[in-house]
Amino acid sequence: MHPNLSRRGILAALITAPFLSACGFRLRGSFTAPFETMYLQMTTNTPFHTVLKQSIETGSNVRVVNRPQEAEAILEILRMERSRDVLTFNDTGLAREYELTLDVEFRLTAPDGWEYVPPTRLSSSRDLTYSESEFLSREKEEATLYADMENDVIAQLVRYIEAAKGPDQQ
Repeated sequence: MHPNLSRRGILAALITAPFLSACGFRLRGSFTAPFETMYLQMTTNTPFHTVLKQSIETGSNVRVVNRPQEAEAILEILRMERSRDVLTFNDTGLAREYELTLDVEFRLTAPDGWEYVPPTRLSSSRDLTYSESEFLSREKEEATLYADMENDVIAQLVRYIEAAKGPDQQ
C-alpha cells in the first residue's frame, strides 16, 4: 500500500470527525441512559422479555436487574395485546385477508415515582392472506409475523429508553 493513501485516509477521518460529532452522529445501538440499572416488570419467560433485555444490555450502559429494589428505573408493561381483524372477504363470504396488530403500552419510572417516559402506546401491524387450503402454513406464518412485530416494538421501546431524560435533565 502506498504511504500517502494511509495518510490521506487518516487526514480525511480527522477532518470529518468533528463535523459528524457536531451534527449528533452516533452509531445506532449505543446510548447512555440517565440510569444504570433497570428492572423489567413483565412476564420473564417469554421471547419478548429475552430480546428486550438483550437489546437494552448490549446497546447501552444499562444493566437489567432481577429485583425492583436494585433498580434505578422500572420498565412496566401495562398492556400487551394481539388482535386479528378481517380486511377482505372472498366471493363466498369467507375471510381472505387479515390485519394482525400488536399493541404494547408501557411506562418507565424511577422508584420514587419520577416518570422517565409516561404511559406510552406502541403498535405494529402486518397483513396476512388466508386460504383454507393452506391452513397449517398460515398458522406458522402468523406466529412468524407476530414475532417480527414484537421485534419492531422492542426497537421502538429501546428508542424511548434512549430518549429518556432524568429529573436533572429537564
